[in-house]
Amino acid sequence: MERPKRKTLQAQTVACIEHVGPYGEIGQVYHRLFSWAQQARVEPAGQAFTTFLEPPDQIDWNAGHFEVCLPVPEGTEGSSEVRIRTLPATEALSVVVEGPYSEMPAHYSELLAWLSVEGTSPAGPPREVYLVHPGSAKPEELKTEIQLPVEGQEQGG
Repeated sequence: MERPKRKTLQAQTVACIEHVGPYGEIGQVYHRLFSWAQQARVEPAGQAFTTFLEPPDQIDWNAGHFEVCLPVPEGTEGSSEVRIRTLPATEALSVVVEGPYSEMPAHYSELLAWLSVEGTSPAGPPREVYLVHPGSAKPEELKTEIQLPVEGQEQGG
């Protein structure tokens, strides 16, 4: 894994569907979210992502608690399943990883190891932005940006 980069995640309004289940069910939840957006005629305001609702060192890949999120314009109204909320701006460590989703637990372990190098600690749930996703590539060609909100000041460089 390359050294993670520090970046600012801007505040954004998102439509979210919360889910508890295996990591492999994320695609089904995205399908429901995109179906809602199409039916509600909501134009996405950015790239969709997954937020894990467990501490990054305690993600349960077999029965996890996560939500899929789609940035939407302010004032968008949700539904009985889709919740609208505003995520605050935050600093994050970010790294782009390549390969099948089965390798994600190892990527998270490596990213967590970087926290002490960076002199920081987690400040919120991790996010995954799927830059190259399963519908468009072979598993070994997938690209995912992991964003881990952090506290503390950057150490060295």
